[in-house]
Amino acid sequence: MAESLARIKIRIKIAGVGHALGELNRLTAPLTVGDIVKKLPINSRTIPSQGCVSIIIGLKRGVEKPVNQVEPGTIAYWPQAGSLCIYPSATRTFGPVNRVGIISSNLEIFRNLKSGSRILIEAI
Repeated sequence: MAESLARIKIRIKIAGVGHALGELNRLTAPLTVGDIVKKLPINSRTIPSQGCVSIIIGLKRGVEKPVNQVEPGTIAYWPQAGSLCIYPSATRTFGPVNRVGIISSNLEIFRNLKSGSRILIEAI
């Protein structure tokens, strides 16, 4: 698969906070990433949790190449909650997650977010 088709560049805007850049990677979880891309742009609210920021996206999909440990900047889909999770630091997850991408710049905006912050995820 060509590199440009496997990686989808995204911008994540958080109202009143700033924006970050990242990419979704079809090679890590092709079916999950394909479904997420179909939903872009995603307009939702943040739900900060211990170790991650969760974003409900209304997607129902099972595990695909699941992991229980993630590195800083990981974007993952959490099947149990039907949400995307962004991890600002290395974390042992609450359950299996599908790694779907990575934050490439401005990861610090995901630290200390308030619950309910408006978030927009769009392809660029």
